[in-house]
Amino acid sequence: MRKIISMIIAILLIFLSIPAFAQTGGQEEQLPYQEWIDKGWIKAVSPDENGHDKLGWYYIMPGKEKEIAYNDKLKNTDRLIIVDGSFYKNDLDYYYKEGRSAAALRDITTLRESYKELYGEIRYNHPDTLKYDFWKGLVTINLVSINGTPWQETKYRDILLQYFYDRWEGLKDPAYNKYLIDPKWNGYTMECIYNWDGVDVWIGKDDITVRYELKEYKKKLPTKVISDSGVAMIPLRGVMEELGAAVDYNAKTQQITIKDKGKTVVLKIGSDTALVDGRVVKMPRKVYVKNGYTMLPLRFVAENLDHAVEYLNDGTIMIWRAKYTTPPSI
Repeated sequence: MRKIISMIIAILLIFLSIPAFAQTGGQEEQLPYQEWIDKGWIKAVSPDENGHDKLGWYYIMPGKEKEIAYNDKLKNTDRLIIVDGSFYKNDLDYYYKEGRSAAALRDITTLRESYKELYGEIRYNHPDTLKYDFWKGLVTINLVSINGTPWQETKYRDILLQYFYDRWEGLKDPAYNKYLIDPKWNGYTMECIYNWDGVDVWIGKDDITVRYELKEYKKKLPTKVISDSGVAMIPLRGVMEELGAAVDYNAKTQQITIKDKGKTVVLKIGSDTALVDGRVVKMPRKVYVKNGYTMLPLRFVAENLDHAVEYLNDGTIMIWRAKYTTPPSI
């Protein structure tokens, strides 16, 4: 009888020890991205003898960025894993020479194990990770996905947006915000914001260069941009529409209405005053017709519609869709 009882106790002890063993000794072998390490799709920044990184930081190899970022393998784990960086191929020769892309996989579960007292339990969708301070300083707008899902479609969306806006309020500008909140721009957000959309024009020329969504287009204006005693004057049609504005001209009243980004500027041919969101504002020059084309003061109209304007030394006049021209490190 004593032998039977001893055997039962031994079996129970073995059974109870299995979960603990699986959680400790087998943890690294059960990493959801182990197959990618084995295939060479990701490489540890500071590898150990097994190719694992003690901080959970792995470079993604060129051509594997999107496949890894949105892979279902990352969805079937409670580890907290993010992909961030750039998918943009232009000007990335440095990274390719280094044998990697500009994107990385980061296993935050590993990265922050040493800071559990500060951050609490680090698991996907765990209450401790749904806090503003958890993400503060951890990610930038180059964030692509969290556990295989665009970050905008996770429970962290509102926390992250608050954090990004706190870092730079300019991200709320519609010209920038679309690149932040629309998942299709993940992996390109930083490039879209730093290579901001806008147009370039030149005094005495009818050329216009349109910069939009990381592409550049060469076009022609209906007439040349002119300088009226130092004030750049642009034709009614061409520049503002390319910046995204809606332009309406009432031939009967000779009134021009331009709407953009929730703002409205109303002008009238022959007048040097304008209505800016209902306020009467003096302009540096009148609106007038020259050689059959209605000409508007460029800086006045653009800036009152929340666009930024800059004159470069080479004669280029840059007008951005955004109000801000110098984003901080975001």
